[in-house]
Amino acid sequence: MTNEYIEIDLSNGEKEAILEHASFFVTDDITKADLSDKRKKWIRFEPYAISQIIGELSYVFNRCTDNYKFDLLDQLISHLENYEQNR
Repeated sequence: MTNEYIEIDLSNGEKEAILEHASFFVTDDITKADLSDKRKKWIRFEPYAISQIIGELSYVFNRCTDNYKFDLLDQLISHLENYEQNR
């Protein structure tokens, strides 16, 4: 059986934010490898993992005091939600 993936385009900063704040929801080895590869732009996620990652990033976002991180997480969460809703 093959896994179904959703490919999401992410910048290196967005990938780092996911690895920093929601890495424990990234359980798939392919997704981990994609996120760790600085040259890879399209990251493969299992569909169920996206909502878990959004939830954790939202938790961090709601407690954020750094303006740069606030803007980055806001944009990243919206980006992931868009892919989640339109799959």
